[in-house]
Amino acid sequence: MTKYVNIEDRNWKGIDVRGVTMEACRLWEGKHNVRAGLFRMPKEMQVPMHHHPYWVQVYVVSGKMEVRAEGCEAQMIDAGGYYFVEPGETHVETAVEDTLLLVISEEEREEMRQ
Repeated sequence: MTKYVNIEDRNWKGIDVRGVTMEACRLWEGKHNVRAGLFRMPKEMQVPMHHHPYWVQVYVVSGKMEVRAEGCEAQMIDAGGYYFVEPGETHVETAVEDTLLLVISEEEREEMRQ
């Protein structure tokens, strides 16, 4: 069934992301092994060095992010840009400005393996 959500119907809540409390609004989490959500990161918020078991794509809706993959130079991603993190790639993310992100990621759930 098609899902329709207007801006006033968004459900924002604080969630723990690698030990950092971040505001998040889940947009999609269904039976397709993919989920999507909006995340707010205030200026200077940092998600410490971490990795994901699956791929993650991050689109910077507004603001600016610094992303540094282990062993690589930091990259600045402005609004309208995006980055793709391969499974297992260790990285750190820092909001250079107040930032809104659209995050789309693969996920594995028990019901998807049946």
